[in-house]
Amino acid sequence: MKTKIAIACDDLGFETKEALRTYLIEEKNAEIVYDPVKKPEEGVNTFAVLADEMAEVIQRDKCRLGIYICGTGIGFTCQINKHWGIRAAAVTNPYSAKRARLSNNVQVIGLGCRVNGFEYIKQIVDAWYDEPFNFETARENSKKNLLEAEDDDNRLLKKPSYVAWNMGFRPE
Repeated sequence: MKTKIAIACDDLGFETKEALRTYLIEEKNAEIVYDPVKKPEEGVNTFAVLADEMAEVIQRDKCRLGIYICGTGIGFTCQINKHWGIRAAAVTNPYSAKRARLSNNVQVIGLGCRVNGFEYIKQIVDAWYDEPFNFETARENSKKNLLEAEDDDNRLLKKPSYVAWNMGFRPE
């Protein structure tokens, strides 16, 4: 079964996004369900809108993972983290990417094309993509922190009525 994933970029990250898209489809057996930027100029000054759209795609359970590529990956992840149930991290190395997924069940990573070359970006994506969070083997404090994060989201953010899954806060 193919893993469904969202991918987006700004104008700086366009070429890397296109190469990563091909890599995900051909090497990782992914199905891209959201890819709104079809040419570089469509990504200019759009990270906030794209973060809002990607968050909704994930909340509606059209996919459970997302990647954004720009200069650093930071601004996008700041924006998408404002959405109920979304956990995103800008990552610059494979270990941080792996721990983002295994410790925090991060659904979205931000990547910087000005930070890392494409071959290293593939290693980062592999570390995050290849080993999903597993509630049976996860550390107890990771599971407790996810429940605390859900409580925080419920207290601080408005949960949209269209959220179609538990957003990875707990086992299904």
